Amino acid sequence: MPYLPASQCSTLSLSISRALLTGLLVTSPLLIAASAQAQSAATEQTRAYAIPAGDLDGALNRFASDADILLSVDSRLTTGKRSPGLNGSYSVDAGLARLLAGTGLRPLKAGNNYALEVEQDNASSLELGATSINASGMGDITEGSGSYTTGAVTIGKGQHSLRETPQSVTVMTRKMLDDQRLNTIEQVMEKTPGITVYDSPMGGKYFYSRGFRMTGQYQYDGVPLDIGSSYAQADSFSSDMAIYDRVEVLRGAAGMMKGAGGTAGGVNFVRKRGQYTPHTQLSLSAGTWDNYRAQVDTGGPLNEAGTLRGRAVATQQSRHYFYDVAKRKDQVYYGAVDFDLSADTTFGLGVAYEDLDATPCWGGMPRYADGNDLKLSRSTCLNPAWNNQRSKRTTLFGDLKHPLNDNWALKVAGVWSRNTQDMEYAFPSGSVPVGTSSSNTLVLGSIYDYDQVDYGLDAYVDGTFDALGQQHELVVGANTSRSHKDDFFAVAALPQRQNVLDPDHHLPQPDESYYLANASRGGPLDIRIKQYGVYSTARLKLAEPLTLVFGGRVSWYKSETDSIAYFRGVGTPANSQTTETGQVTPFAGLLLDLNDNLTAYASYTDIFTPQGNLKTIDGSTLKPLIGKSYELGIKSEWYEGRLNSSFSLFRTLQEDAAQTDPNCADGSCSQNSGKVRAQGFEAEISGEVIDRLQLLAGYTYTQTKVLEDADPNQNGVSYNSYVPRHLLRVWADYSLNGPLERFTVGAGFNAQSDNYRTSPISGNNISQAGYTIWNGRIGYRVDDTWSLALNGNNLFDKRYYTTVGTEGFGNFYGEPRNFMLSVKADF
Repeated sequence: MPYLPASQCSTLSLSISRALLTGLLVTSPLLIAASAQAQSAATEQTRAYAIPAGDLDGALNRFASDADILLSVDSRLTTGKRSPGLNGSYSVDAGLARLLAGTGLRPLKAGNNYALEVEQDNASSLELGATSINASGMGDITEGSGSYTTGAVTIGKGQHSLRETPQSVTVMTRKMLDDQRLNTIEQVMEKTPGITVYDSPMGGKYFYSRGFRMTGQYQYDGVPLDIGSSYAQADSFSSDMAIYDRVEVLRGAAGMMKGAGGTAGGVNFVRKRGQYTPHTQLSLSAGTWDNYRAQVDTGGPLNEAGTLRGRAVATQQSRHYFYDVAKRKDQVYYGAVDFDLSADTTFGLGVAYEDLDATPCWGGMPRYADGNDLKLSRSTCLNPAWNNQRSKRTTLFGDLKHPLNDNWALKVAGVWSRNTQDMEYAFPSGSVPVGTSSSNTLVLGSIYDYDQVDYGLDAYVDGTFDALGQQHELVVGANTSRSHKDDFFAVAALPQRQNVLDPDHHLPQPDESYYLANASRGGPLDIRIKQYGVYSTARLKLAEPLTLVFGGRVSWYKSETDSIAYFRGVGTPANSQTTETGQVTPFAGLLLDLNDNLTAYASYTDIFTPQGNLKTIDGSTLKPLIGKSYELGIKSEWYEGRLNSSFSLFRTLQEDAAQTDPNCADGSCSQNSGKVRAQGFEAEISGEVIDRLQLLAGYTYTQTKVLEDADPNQNGVSYNSYVPRHLLRVWADYSLNGPLERFTVGAGFNAQSDNYRTSPISGNNISQAGYTIWNGRIGYRVDDTWSLALNGNNLFDKRYYTTVGTEGFGNFYGEPRNFMLSVKADF
């Protein structure tokens, strides 16, 4: 990866004011000097260096900055390697040689600049040769990069930089995950620009982007699965971040990902792989509310030639919460091997096992009957202590990469996942009379026995070809996914009542047979989803600054649901199915390079989401949800990709979404109804804005509106009022210099405007005023091996609701002030 001298970077000033910050996120890269000049006159002079042992990329970055040189590196040479560090006075040549000791690399001087080449004794095993003078910028692997941005994303097919991608993508890099202690998918999405997180009363969280819910749009190493599309617990299935290199989040229509794509976007989890050099990391952490976590992450070559590489991760965490009763234990185990079948072909395998054992507290807080806040203590839990949740998940990964020739390559990848959940819980449902000192609130109990298997396969050929004096790119592929959910559930009112103002955690636990015999809803549920499709994307260079990206996917989709709906012990069988054949999802984008750093773009995507599992009042299946998504913006890339920024305008039109039919007496019927619009703009900046300062900041303005509805009274109102109009997320990490160079300081905040939910019972708007939550981090490097960090969240102890529900339930407090102390060893 290329490293630019620190003397060429100018300071980026940020204003907390929303208006100023929004403009600055767009224009700030234009204010930063982009030129990099080598300083050859000083290369033979000696300078004092104090660079700790660590990942090679980080050490080289620090050295290039301190030595004021331009160093170009092919990221394939340095990924996963370690440097012994550098302490003392050295010339540039001697310092580089010391930093590279034991890596199999050596410095190569090219004029007044520097590059790396493979030592002759190691060239054959690395299969790369000494041809890496001109680097291609940062790669897609973020582990060890020390960066909040990436050189390439893989959520689409192939690898393309953020600037070359005509849609909005945020990459939560390994450094970002580590710095903010983001260990779950919920925590990641809560810190991702443009994403709104909404608590489900049944546990888990829903994710929203650009006003719409993200449903089942998940990829693993680029393979799409239907996980989350019909999940028992919202979209936040168990998925620990310990095994992933990065999380790529696409905002906007994601139909090209797997055909039956949603309106909101998609998420791609990219796992850690075997390493070329041995490396082990141990970490221990302890925090508020008895939150303890231990992790071992080790990897390296498994044979002398380095053609077989392994990786193993083991994590255990136990924790309580800021509210009573609840606790949770997690175990995560992951192993992976990558085997070079030849100099060109690599085969990878991986397996992950996750085990969650918890006593949850779900349902949230009720309110007074008039919608006013009860102002209960944040430590309040209204659930009984016998609540339990047990979730186990096993995931298998496999992929094969093989270049067909110098221009074309084949990639085949597959993922299989099985998740089982056993749950029993109860929470009160009902408002509290105004002025009362106690309540007699109904308690709903639920039981779940859940088993879901998902698997997917994706294969594509990616290559370049020359035509009309320009080089173009073509991707042709096919993928398929299967999902089978076998579920039994029952929801019933318990005989006891709960005093919300003085809760009893020892309500009697019913026998399992009680639920079905007294169910208000429930029964066995069997859902099978099959889909497959073929796709192609072309990137045609129409002229030197102009690229046309267009493609499409032809999809076949089938789902079938068998169920028996029980009401007080009496079951009614039901079957629904839907088939969509040859559904075409087009995509088109245009990229115009304005100069070496700026690219303007426009894109269009169709939306297609089957809804055949829902029935109309006459028993027919619903038509698919359809729509169109438009995006117009400008992206910039600076310092060979170490800094990226973007500004985009978006508009999405969605039609025929499922709504409850008001003419259906029992509320079980749906109808295709209405038309809604979401529009707004986004601004984001990620990466190294000045020397030693990493930043991820994003502002999103979202406006949603109902254009047509079955109920004329809804025309013109907000379509999704709990997605805030204004959302701002900022996190920065700075490495100090001079006498305090062992310290790093991180700080950031999440800010949003007010949001609300209209109660379906009273019609009142249950609202949460806008708020800002400040977080911070202090890191200290003890020596070349050990480091400490202290993270603090909600530093000013803001009292707020992360989610507003109704008068009866679903109001969730945000976490009070809390801290986490971590110790880490790298060797």
